[in-house]
Parts: sequence; C-alpha cells; structure tokens
Amino acid sequence: MMLKIKSLNAYYGDLQAIRDVSLEVGHGEIVALLGVNASGKSTTVRAISGLIDRMEGEIYYNKELINDIPPNQRTEMGLIQVPEGRQLFPFLTVRENLEMGAFTKEARSKLNENLERVFALFPEMKNKEKQLAGTMSGGEQQMCAIGRGLMSNPRLIMLDEPTLGLAPLIVKRIFGIIEEFRAMRITVLLIEQNVKQSLKIADRAYMLSNGKIIKEGSSSELMNSDDVVQGYLGV
Repeated sequence: MMLKIKSLNAYYGDLQAIRDVSLEVGHGEIVALLGVNASGKSTTVRAISGLIDRMEGEIYYNKELINDIPPNQRTEMGLIQVPEGRQLFPFLTVRENLEMGAFTKEARSKLNENLERVFALFPEMKNKEKQLAGTMSGGEQQMCAIGRGLMSNPRLIMLDEPTLGLAPLIVKRIFGIIEEFRAMRITVLLIEQNVKQSLKIADRAYMLSNGKIIKEGSSSELMNSDDVVQGYLGV
C-alpha cells in the first residue's frame, strides 16, 4: 500500500475539520476522495502533505510513518500536492512556473525530461511558455499547475479540486489527462466535487460528509449505490 491513513483527526484551532478518517491508496491506483464543498476533502490532503499543525492519527507512506516528517521532505519522497486554486506565480512565465516545481535534487536532475513530458501532455504550455501565467485562462492555468506538480517527479500526486470552476470541455480534458497518469506509473489521490466524472476514472472512492467518511468501495459499487445516486449524481 502506497498511502495509508488511520483514524485521522485534524483541527483548525478549536474547530475539528475531519473525524476518524481512514483510507488507503495502492500503488498505481486512482483513488477519489469525494464530497461537497466544506466536507473535509482539502483538510485531509493538507494533513497528508504535512500542512496541518494540529492533528491526531497516523499517516503512512510506503509503509513509513511520516507524521513527524516536514512537508519539504515529503515532497522529496515523491508525495506531491497540486493545491486547490492553482496557486501559480502570476507574474512569472509559464516555463518559470513549471521550473519552480523542479526544486528537489531528483527533479532538478530530470528537469528537461520532465519538461518534455509536460509539454507532450499539455501542448498549450509549450506554445505559451514565455507568457505570464496570470494572463492565461483558468483552464490553461490549471494545466500549468498540474504540469508544475509533474515537474516534481511525483510517485503519488494529490490533485485538489483540479476541475473546479472550469468549462465542461476543459473538465473532460483534465479527467483524460488524469487517466493518462496510469501509463506513467503515477499513483493518484483525486479530491473532487465532480462525483460522476471521478467515479468514471477512479478504481476506488471514499465519500466524505461533515468531516467523516460515510461510504467507500470500488467506483462501480458507489456508482450503483442508491445513497450516492440520489445524493450526488442527481438521479
């Protein structure tokens, strides 16, 4: 198992954001963490990245307990987060933003190789590599953010709301790219509100509500669950 979380609780001050969350992500899987806004999805991924100050529970990465490992070292281990809202550097060029992702020693050694990989996935980034990132469309900025994550040479990439606010055609494109990660041997934890599209590409999924996991199983099991169909798929 590549990632294993046991009984995770996380807090913002006195406010408990997630309660007893346990989940697993196997090597090569696409696992979706689903739920509406403010259900605890982003808090969970921030805790995995080491960005939550107050938490309880255990986080294992490749069977190693990483609770006390700082965020930068988790990144060096190949545990990469593409944050919600893209968080690009708007006054740097596309290429400069991508190169910012290659800050670990291993990633720097493969900078040109990874750049070519990003440009192959997102030809738009090659065409706009000298353009300021802040002047691109929302969809193009999201492609750049995912590309920056790939520049870090991820073994497990956590995509936090990668299609939020994007046009339907761009959403379809992003989900197609995520599927391509399988062939690249990149494991994916996908954090999404788009339940229907996520279940189409994921191997397994967990449903979060009010900070708790309320359902888990294979994508087909959740797709055929009456609770999920009525509550999230609009049927």
